[in-house]
Amino acid sequence: MRVLRAGAVWLVRLFVTVLGVLTLLFFLLRLSGDPAAVLVGPGGTPEDMDRVRRELGLDLPLWTQYGTFLADVARLDFGVSPHTGEPAISAVLARLPLTLQIVGATLVLAVLIGVPLGMLAAARSRHTSGRLVNAAAAVAQAMPNFVLGLLLLLVFALWLGWLPSYGAESSLHAVLPTLTLAAFTVARVVRLVRAGLLEAVEQDFIRTVRAKGGGRLRALARHALPNAFPPVLAFLVVDSAYLLSSTVIVEQLYAYDGIGKQLVDAIFQRDYPIVQATVFVVAVLVVAVSAIGDLLGALADPRVRREAAG
Repeated sequence: MRVLRAGAVWLVRLFVTVLGVLTLLFFLLRLSGDPAAVLVGPGGTPEDMDRVRRELGLDLPLWTQYGTFLADVARLDFGVSPHTGEPAISAVLARLPLTLQIVGATLVLAVLIGVPLGMLAAARSRHTSGRLVNAAAAVAQAMPNFVLGLLLLLVFALWLGWLPSYGAESSLHAVLPTLTLAAFTVARVVRLVRAGLLEAVEQDFIRTVRAKGGGRLRALARHALPNAFPPVLAFLVVDSAYLLSSTVIVEQLYAYDGIGKQLVDAIFQRDYPIVQATVFVVAVLVVAVSAIGDLLGALADPRVRREAAG
């Protein structure tokens, strides 16, 4: 019953969030300027402007446009991009795998690199190696994405020539965007794991393990890490939504053709269909990620497990 209630809450949250975001976006886009002027160009005549407005439905009253927009959204019809002639939702979904590729790789790196380094920083917290790991994590966590991206671009693409500097033609093109995006998440996981393990060290059960001859690192890995990992998992779930928004800067920096770059290009071109479709997809993903986090939290509750077993 608890899981069913969580599912109903998720559906309500999805509807309210997506409706609110799209409504706000609809009116903000109408305040940003006339897209007909962009499409016609500086040499266009008033007749051309009127024709484009009629084709886009911009000559209708604002509330009529809004009602038509909501009816189209219910059918997942966001219109056709005036620049490419492609259905907006199809264009966004075609770019989505590229963005999910670097977001997914970032989460994998956070676990494979952040957790071991956090354990090292905790196990050797009073030694130079542990302090260096903690200091490096603090620097990586504080560094803005665009600064780190420029440094990586300069070193690995321009100076060393090991990696491509822009585009998304192969998996190598995703390396620099992934490293740029992953720096904050990996650093945060390192510090969370370190803090959780250092707190666990003071618990009686760790002292008992150490008293029986278990090494500090082994005691942390086998006994303290399971208790310290749930906050890390919660952070990774929440951070997934943050990563989706961070891809806008990273993809623009590397000209990586995901939905982040597509959104920025569409905003400058006043491509309403692409902007609205992109925001819709991102809003659904963010709410879905939040629901996954709530579900994991509910399943971690012993009462829910007993209910499911019964």
